[in-house]
Amino acid sequence: MQKIPVSSDRKGSDIKVISSDEVVKIECVRDKEYMIHTVTDKYYWAASLEAFEEWLFEEGFRLIDQMNVVNMNHVRGYDSRKGIVSLKPEFSSRYKTAYAAWIHGEHIVNAMDLLHRMKQLDHGLPENNEDDEIFEAILAQEEDHRFARSYAMIKALYDKKKAEILLEESELRYKSLFEHNPDPILQFNLNGSITNANPAFHQVFGYSETDLVGKTVERLVLPECLDFWAEQFEQTQQGATPHFEITFVRSNGQQVELSVKNFPIFVNKKIAGVYTIAQDISERKRAEEMLLRSEKLSVVGQMAAGVAHEIRNPLTSLKGFVQLMQSKVNGFDNYFNIMLEELDRINFIVSEFLVIAKPQSVLFQPKDAGMILHNTILLLNSQAIINNVDLLTEIDPELPLINCDENQIKQVFINILNNSIDSMPDGGQIRIELKRLGDRYIVIRFTDQGRGIPEERLPRLGEPFYTTKEKGTGLGLMVTFKIIESHGGRMNIFSEVGKGTTVEVMLPIAAVPADKPVLTEVQP
Repeated sequence: MQKIPVSSDRKGSDIKVISSDEVVKIECVRDKEYMIHTVTDKYYWAASLEAFEEWLFEEGFRLIDQMNVVNMNHVRGYDSRKGIVSLKPEFSSRYKTAYAAWIHGEHIVNAMDLLHRMKQLDHGLPENNEDDEIFEAILAQEEDHRFARSYAMIKALYDKKKAEILLEESELRYKSLFEHNPDPILQFNLNGSITNANPAFHQVFGYSETDLVGKTVERLVLPECLDFWAEQFEQTQQGATPHFEITFVRSNGQQVELSVKNFPIFVNKKIAGVYTIAQDISERKRAEEMLLRSEKLSVVGQMAAGVAHEIRNPLTSLKGFVQLMQSKVNGFDNYFNIMLEELDRINFIVSEFLVIAKPQSVLFQPKDAGMILHNTILLLNSQAIINNVDLLTEIDPELPLINCDENQIKQVFINILNNSIDSMPDGGQIRIELKRLGDRYIVIRFTDQGRGIPEERLPRLGEPFYTTKEKGTGLGLMVTFKIIESHGGRMNIFSEVGKGTTVEVMLPIAAVPADKPVLTEVQP
């Protein structure tokens, strides 16, 4: 609103500044002299008609009626019979009146209608173009240039307000889409610098606004992926919308597999930046790996079911004849022992096959994981001593029970500990921690000081016939994964060459009463 310098007397001795919105009407006293009315006071104002009209039409909504200029924003009623306009500001309890000749009644009614339509924009845009059609119709019919000018001013302000509302709604929709989108979103300028990131990105990756704004993606993307990222970004700058997969890095260093789609940002039909919308597909990748592993297990199971028994029968005969020959022939005991060891090894592999192929009847009962671990260590302690390995345990005494088959969980512990012992030919320590993990799981963590496993080999652990041992089969770890999966748990393996390996086994806490064991059949 503009400020108007007024005085309380004609001499202009007491100058005061009031807001144009306070004015309800203006009376022309004589040439270049006007009486300014607010709802409570009146003042004098001296100005030329040209300057006066310029101010009027800048503010808009003024009606010139010979001796009166009325602020149409404050018109609350019009009595056409008396030619009286009622003027009252929105937040005032007082009002004033102004004379308006009845011949101008149609103009006043039109102006009031148009102003009301503009006021309705405060409650939202109209659903149709009726208002625009009414504006055009009134403007086309008006012959008095003064009134036509007033309508045109109202129409211009109506269009401006409508455009501002449309722009604000568009910005709010964009902001809502950006701020509340569950997928992480980054906004870049054409130089590749980040200009904005939505809350989902901050939440998923742990970076603050200071960490991101004004920076490039170098700290977010694996170094080996930077060239690939630059290639996709360049395509987006040329108007493409590439869809690709890439690995980002959280603030804590953890890697996240992402499915990413880039979109160019258009401003005035020119590309001004790039949006990157990402989806975390880490779980999907893990599910695909589990599905692939399950398919491999299925193939192994079918093969095992077909050949295991056929192998065992001749194997039993071979072992019997070797033992018979050993008792009859002297001087070849060393060879016979080697043959028997290899036959036992074949028998062990066949047994592993049968575990995979044959559905196992498993008795799930609430058990003390600490006691199962203790009993397992007693079994393997002599083997550990022979290999100069110390088994160090740290068990939480307040652990809840787990719902499990004790023999199968013991087999898991034996397989993991055997692998750890085998990885330390020169001896060392195996640290075993057993503690609660939140409200749903317990975790058993085995950490050895062995040779470690190369990072590229870790994803393949648990596949049949894939092993890091010279004489291993890969079946033991495969069975271990299968048992943990059937118990509703998870197993993670972390390793660094030359420093050792850590195996984490997470098993769910028992959810059934101790006196109600559950008999279930586990399919391979």
